[in-house]
Amino acid sequence: MSFYRSIISALAAFVVAVPVFADQAAKASAPQVDQKKIQVADASNAAAQNTDQQAAQVRINLNTATVKDLMQIKGINAYKAKSIIAYREKNGNFKSIDDLAKVKGFKRMKKDKLITIQHQLMVKN
Repeated sequence: MSFYRSIISALAAFVVAVPVFADQAAKASAPQVDQKKIQVADASNAAAQNTDQQAAQVRINLNTATVKDLMQIKGINAYKAKSIIAYREKNGNFKSIDDLAKVKGFKRMKKDKLITIQHQLMVKN
């Protein structure tokens, strides 16, 4: 019986020790990071964020927008876009951005998400 216990304890010690050695081997073989490449990657990420901000600055008119136009807004899917068009056809043009809260699909939306969507829209007659 002691033979099996010694085998099991040796196996358990090996299983516990392997991740430690594997971690050390991975650190030793990890390639050195070039700081210039990191700066280039950071610059490309900043450029992508700038284009996202510019896209967010484009505001779409609620009273003239089509379903495709409304779907370009982050947070509005096809169902919500169609609901906006249906509300506009039934009740007439939007008087203000706050009327968006009356549209089906926006009534139960969290206030901060609704505000984010409203910042991307405008109302012009």
